[in-house]
Amino acid sequence: MSINDVVAYPLQIDTPEGIATVTAVHKVVERDDVIQCATVTVVLDGVTCVGHGDDTEYALYDLAKHLPQGCRLRCCLSCRHGHFCPVGDADNELFCVTDFEPKEKSDLYHVTEDAAERAKRSRSLFCICERYQLQSPEYYTYSEYLHRVK
Repeated sequence: MSINDVVAYPLQIDTPEGIATVTAVHKVVERDDVIQCATVTVVLDGVTCVGHGDDTEYALYDLAKHLPQGCRLRCCLSCRHGHFCPVGDADNELFCVTDFEPKEKSDLYHVTEDAAERAKRSRSLFCICERYQLQSPEYYTYSEYLHRVK
């Protein structure tokens, strides 16, 4: 069994007092190049919050559930412009589409199958962007964020 290097990402969290930027400590445990589990840890106002999951996506969903009341993640994973690959995705990767509004999963094929488009749009789930807009049921986003953080 091998453990990937621990990686630190800046992560924004909406709080009742405003936007807080914290350091997210991300660790993935792999065996034979297969992810076994992932952990994301943040400290917010002196409180340590930890999310665990089968991969980074699920660790972030779990983290969102452990944040203090009134707080939510503000990153590509929770953004309405952040979409997963419709034909399989890599851990800690999604695709930013601010230049068009997909209505269904198949609308995302051209941005994930073409190598240049994929490279241009690929983001970490932790990514922070000035174009951030919280996901909502009114807009299609190929992600389970809203469902998983209830």
